[in-house]
Amino acid sequence: MKNLLFLSIILSVLGCASSSSSVVDSEVLKNQTIDLTKNNLSEYIVFGNVGLGWGCRTYGLYLYAGDQLFVDTTSAYCKNAENYRFQGYKLGATEKAKAEQIVQKIKNHLSTIKDDGQAIQTIGCPGCADGGMLYVQVKTSQSLKAWRLDDMIDTHQKLIVEVATIKR
Repeated sequence: MKNLLFLSIILSVLGCASSSSSVVDSEVLKNQTIDLTKNNLSEYIVFGNVGLGWGCRTYGLYLYAGDQLFVDTTSAYCKNAENYRFQGYKLGATEKAKAEQIVQKIKNHLSTIKDDGQAIQTIGCPGCADGGMLYVQVKTSQSLKAWRLDDMIDTHQKLIVEVATIKR
């Protein structure tokens, strides 16, 4: 953790962080971390694989906001489920480029799902066969909605495989 903090400070000093984003505030850029309990972003998407079988586990949930990608490796989703709030650190340009393509595929897939009007929508039966889910949370200026997508459904499996290519 000390190495990560040191690296964040060095990157900030060298000017690798840009303060031109209107979606992610300057405090986030300075610290290279984000906490949605403290940073009220106007738009973002959180996505990642959550294992629900023999106990909940998350390997990493990702937040894509503006032109930045962050990862949360705290397993906070498993502790807080529907009250989950993202807390994570910034990833580099290579992983961000992968995430941009994945985010577009996720959004395209979500557009094919009929909205049930609920704040959290479950598709399939995540965890029923000791499986897991693709968790997605989308915030726009008008709404906040989450999806729990069963990992046993072929389309969701393909998205989960792509998400797994992002290195933390």
